[in-house]
Amino acid sequence: MTTRLLLIFGVVSLSLVFGGGQHSSAGPADSEECPSDKDNQSCMVRTESGEEVCIDELKLGSEQDQKRQPDSYKARPLGGDIPAARSIIDPHPAFVGVAVDPVNDIVVMADTNRKSVVSYDRHVGQVRSAETSEMRRQIIGPETNIGFVAGVAVDPARRELYAVNNDIEDTMMVWSYDAEGNAKPSRMLAVPHQAWGLALSPTRNEIAVSIELQNAVVVYRREAVALEATVRYIRGALTGMADPHGVFWDEQHNEIAVANHGNFRGLAKNMGLGCMQVAADDVPAEGGRFQLPSLTFYSATASGDEKPLRTIAGERTQLDWPMGIDIDAVHDEVAVADNGDNSILVFRRTQSGDGTPLRVIRGSRTGINRPMGVSIDTKNNEIWVSNFGDHTALVFARDARGNVIPRRIIRGAPAGAPSAGFGNPMAVAYDSKREEILVPN
Repeated sequence: MTTRLLLIFGVVSLSLVFGGGQHSSAGPADSEECPSDKDNQSCMVRTESGEEVCIDELKLGSEQDQKRQPDSYKARPLGGDIPAARSIIDPHPAFVGVAVDPVNDIVVMADTNRKSVVSYDRHVGQVRSAETSEMRRQIIGPETNIGFVAGVAVDPARRELYAVNNDIEDTMMVWSYDAEGNAKPSRMLAVPHQAWGLALSPTRNEIAVSIELQNAVVVYRREAVALEATVRYIRGALTGMADPHGVFWDEQHNEIAVANHGNFRGLAKNMGLGCMQVAADDVPAEGGRFQLPSLTFYSATASGDEKPLRTIAGERTQLDWPMGIDIDAVHDEVAVADNGDNSILVFRRTQSGDGTPLRVIRGSRTGINRPMGVSIDTKNNEIWVSNFGDHTALVFARDARGNVIPRRIIRGAPAGAPSAGFGNPMAVAYDSKREEILVPN
């Protein structure tokens, strides 16, 4: 199934690269006179008054002569490389996934806004400082293949960091801890569309990737590259997975934990409509449905349409758009970044059904603002939270609860810097009645 999806997207990519149309690079016509037919736009410009005239008619002459011309004769080309009149842009990182490495004292975060992966010294950040925190490294640039990046993972022993693109690029990238700037990945793997979370198992030498669109977790060799097939996958109605995001590999208990939003998209047959989910000929189509947000737990060797070992779901759990997930095997707890209500929920690892959390970190003093990632550092007794809403990452005591102030704050921007909140804008509309620009993400 995974291979077929990758091939479909490969065909789409090729069709975009090798499109049938050709782009003309021809310049203005050789004739010195402007054509009378205005369908030929090669010499036409628009003046400030809105009149379309041939640039030859303006006779602007030298730069000094142009400055003496009235505003109505300041021409603007109809096409070409024209700067925007204004733009809405967030120049600062917007944090998504987070992974802390207490062995090498660094923390790594995915930055979906600038399309980068950033790392900081673990000790950086002060609660009372409003200044931007100093980065350790930033991997950014066209050679990195970073796009709408989501999940990150770290391998302290090999000093490698992993990042996965959620949309458009459909790839997972790997770099050395020392990579910086416009660095090519040391390895790159094609993954199914809408991957989100990453979970590494150094012991099994495997890596798990959550796939929103497929309601699945796919498992690869740790060193898989290019179009390599999965080792196995967990997917199907019995798994209880529905729009999975965060995923964590609990090596101590040989389990994989998954955070689900609850939107089960189903599986459609390939009707020749291009990029869509496809089912094999012997797999029936499935209808979509809404499920409760949940945390589901599987054997680390689970394969196919396998039931979870246990599920945490229900009104009392307070789950609302659960994103990143992490397990504290030392204290037998599981933490989840609950994006919908700006909180961190901590449950007993063995909990099942509709039960209340052990602890909740929530409130105005916490600074939690649209949390996307969570990472537990048992060595230093801390819990990390990455905020998408305001360019910050927060550090709390591992056993923190309630409306508490964080120990440290990493700032990707000065305190109070506005955030556009763009998460992957693909369209724009203008509401003329309210004079508002609408941007779906």
